[in-house]
Amino acid sequence: MSGETSGSPAGRSILLVEDEILICLLIETILGDAGYEVVVTNSIPEALDAIDQRPLAAAILDLNLKGEKVFPVAEKLAALGTPFVFATGGGGRDIVGFPGRPWVGKPFQESELLAAIEKLLV
Repeated sequence: MSGETSGSPAGRSILLVEDEILICLLIETILGDAGYEVVVTNSIPEALDAIDQRPLAAAILDLNLKGEKVFPVAEKLAALGTPFVFATGGGGRDIVGFPGRPWVGKPFQESELLAAIEKLLV
C-alpha cells in the first residue's frame, strides 16, 4: 500500500493523527474544504490501525500525542512509502530519526498546511 499521488484532492485520503480536539477539528475543516477525505485518529494505536484499513495519499502527524512521540506511525508510513508531514510546536528540533522530513510549526496558517500537503503529493 503506497501513497496515492496523482489527480485532484477529491477522494484522496489524508490521515490526521492529532490528540488536541480543537486542532483536530481545525485541520479536518481545512482539509475537507480543500476536497480531501480526512481520516481522523487520536492515538498511535488508532493511527496504526487506520493505516492498515485503507490506502492513504499522505498523513499529518502531531509529533507529541499525550507525551508519547508519534514515531511508530511515522516508521510504518515510511516503510509503506506514504508521504507525511510532522506538526509540532517545538520546531523541527524534536524530530529525531527522520532527517529531512517536512514539518509545519504550530500554530500554522491554513495556507502553510495546504502547501505542505500539496508538496507531499507532487
